[in-house]
Amino acid sequence: MTQPLLRLTELCLVWGPLELPDDAVSFDDNWDTVIYTPDEIADAILSVPQTQLIHPADPDWASWSAKWNHHGHTIDFDIIETDTDPDYGMRPGLSKCWGGSGFVTNCTLEEIIDVWATIQRRCPAVWLHDTSCRMYNPGSFRDAVDAKLLEWSR
Repeated sequence: MTQPLLRLTELCLVWGPLELPDDAVSFDDNWDTVIYTPDEIADAILSVPQTQLIHPADPDWASWSAKWNHHGHTIDFDIIETDTDPDYGMRPGLSKCWGGSGFVTNCTLEEIIDVWATIQRRCPAVWLHDTSCRMYNPGSFRDAVDAKLLEWSR
């Protein structure tokens, strides 16, 4: 049976803990968070086979975009750079960090999981996040897709 294409527009990739509980929300601060730089996440995204850089971070990260394309099935990415306190304990000395990435899909559930897993090989604390601040690991994402499809496809 052919899997349906999922046109999801209301999800993004975000950083969080190395292990994400099934019922996680992004405003929870009861875990040790891993943060990444825009360069680190860009390298992880571009490490996914069939992903190409559409526009470099010139003049800044707001301009950066990439696209995964496999036989017309696609995922579009961007990168948000944000300020962070260089005295904060997670990455001392870091004043700019990755604040998230748009994740707009037109592909199957298995393709989403495969692309995400490849990104996690380089940046293991990367999770999907929706507009209600719910965060997903691969298992909780699979479980939620059918119920959330309309919400995530606005």
